[in-house]
Amino acid sequence: MRRRFGRSGVTPFSVWPGAERVVSKRMQKFICRKFAFAVAALLLPALAQAQNSVLAVTDRTTYNAGSDVLMRLATPQAASACDNTAFSATVRYEGDANAVYTTSPSQVWACPGGTAAGFYSLLWKTPADAPTGRYEIDLRGYDKISAQLTVKIPGAGSFAVHRKVVRIERIKLDKTFYTVGDHVACDITLKNLTHQPLDGLRVEFSNRYWPWIAGPAQQAAASIVILNNDLTLAGGAEQDIHSSDAAVAGKVNQPTIHQYGVVVWDHDRKNVLDIAFSNLVLLQPPGVTSPRPYPLQFTYPELSDIETRDYRQFYPPGLDGGAIQFDASHTMFVPGQDALVHFSIVDPGKSAWKQVTAVALLVGPDGKSIERKVVARQLDLTPGSAARKESVAFALPAGRTGLYRAEVVLSDPSGNTVAENDLELGVNPLPKSILIFCAHEDDEGGWAGLTRAAIENHIPIHFVYFTSGDAGSCDRYYQHSCSPAEALNFGALRMDETRAVLGHMGVPKDDIYFLGMPDGGSGEIWYHHPDPARPYLSVLLASDHTPYQNVFQPNLPYARESVVAAVKRLLKEFHPEVVVTAHPPAEGHIDHVVNNYFVVKALQEMVNAKELSPQSIKLYVDRVYNPKEIPSTPYHYTEHVLFVSGEVMALHQEAGWYYQSQGGDRAAGRIRQFDLLSRRIVYRQVLDWEEHQGWNSTP
Repeated sequence: MRRRFGRSGVTPFSVWPGAERVVSKRMQKFICRKFAFAVAALLLPALAQAQNSVLAVTDRTTYNAGSDVLMRLATPQAASACDNTAFSATVRYEGDANAVYTTSPSQVWACPGGTAAGFYSLLWKTPADAPTGRYEIDLRGYDKISAQLTVKIPGAGSFAVHRKVVRIERIKLDKTFYTVGDHVACDITLKNLTHQPLDGLRVEFSNRYWPWIAGPAQQAAASIVILNNDLTLAGGAEQDIHSSDAAVAGKVNQPTIHQYGVVVWDHDRKNVLDIAFSNLVLLQPPGVTSPRPYPLQFTYPELSDIETRDYRQFYPPGLDGGAIQFDASHTMFVPGQDALVHFSIVDPGKSAWKQVTAVALLVGPDGKSIERKVVARQLDLTPGSAARKESVAFALPAGRTGLYRAEVVLSDPSGNTVAENDLELGVNPLPKSILIFCAHEDDEGGWAGLTRAAIENHIPIHFVYFTSGDAGSCDRYYQHSCSPAEALNFGALRMDETRAVLGHMGVPKDDIYFLGMPDGGSGEIWYHHPDPARPYLSVLLASDHTPYQNVFQPNLPYARESVVAAVKRLLKEFHPEVVVTAHPPAEGHIDHVVNNYFVVKALQEMVNAKELSPQSIKLYVDRVYNPKEIPSTPYHYTEHVLFVSGEVMALHQEAGWYYQSQGGDRAAGRIRQFDLLSRRIVYRQVLDWEEHQGWNSTP
């Protein structure tokens, strides 16, 4: 029986049982080529799946410039999607379409199940002068038989490049328990991570502090001991430093958790090259061993702080009754608006209620009744029956702000009250749109009332975070000092916490933006690194461009002009009526101090360019808690009060628990009861922000 191959009845060659194929080499190539094209066509659906399922995985998340990047492929879905495909790769600086490196023809990767399954192989040896920041990996898949390009996978993976020149490898103290007055001995190891000698290094030992937070830095100043004022490290070399008298255990009144730190500066003590902290130690007065304290990762500082009663009764008596339950999802309103209040009525007792009347009242800030409405008459309620849903609309007085109450009273035919409950309503004028700038993840808390008011009234509100908080408690999270990779992951964790916090307040994730600046680096960026061509090299991240994923601007240079330009882009995109920043110059943390400066400079440049008028923007800032500690500013202010319902403040209290890395568990262990929650948020409006340009250009 003769078999036919090919199409349209054309027989390239014929085969009989036992016969040999006799065909020219040219015909063999033709047959192979056609067969390969047919196979490739059959593979297209599978490769379409591969485009969505093949990932480029690197062996690290970030690499010191000059080191090797290793890669393998992974398929979260079925591995068979790319069994017949070999992949090559190109590396791009994120945000740039041009490749910085393309693999050679000999560098190929296979999906898991192939010969290279599970093994990392060299992708790229980063140059010693490679720009820091984030890089993306693009994959190109070729059919193994035809060598035809069958799939392109842009952004299949990514990694960061940092530049760390010196690292504190080790801090070892002579013991864990110190009595007040004991001398503290330590051994420290430093390593030069470059191939070039480093000289003039200054090494300091002190109580734990971050140099960019004024208060702790001032407190630690007296404890600073210079271990070496002019250290030289050969390229790649390590240096051990021993001190038998690095510190004296300070005075404490009871056993206290404590930490020491080591800071490596340049010779002029202007730039921090590395910072690391010791293990936790216990300081205690002579003869005093209790109460024994708990570190911050525990919910309660001491056993005596454990609360076992108040948590059972969050609401005060009368507000938690089961007969009348309010829908608390909308409690913030605007004067002159109708306040629509939803509630349910149920009989929570054991005997039936007959001929009950439900009356709703609106009570003003002065405690006087403004409006009274009969919601239902002659109600018969039986225990266990379904709740009766009711709604009532109150006309709020125009121009009158404050804390109102919606009261619902149930009375029997004799006029006796059988149940009552009330719901607080915060009534304030609200803007048409809001843009809030924060220094760190967890700095939005002072604007919880405005945030929730915007969400409940469908007012556009967006959040921008300058830094990613990669320093704050990073070492406590890992229980050791942080490498650039660990700081990078910690910053991403803090972004996740913020998304959860604001999500609890009702803010969608898509309305939250991160610039990815280094924690503690805002002052250096503002004062000393205006030019994007000479950006600031951060301490922990060891990067001068943002290395984070999912940020507003990939690879944002750590330079003042770049940050201000990013702020202007955000202002132009959202056209806010109200802009919120920290108070100038805020309190001790340098990131808080400079937060306002970036925003105001962006606004002033837009005014100068006639891109907006000063009258179109209201600038709100935090209140001043300690006026004597705040340097004077040239601006003029007016103070405002935002009245916030108890339900919103309860929501805000709960939201704070999501900041687990910043003591959220401690906050959850100190629940403030409903009637103790604040109902007033004081803030300031800057009246002449467009003036006084340049007053803050120097430290």
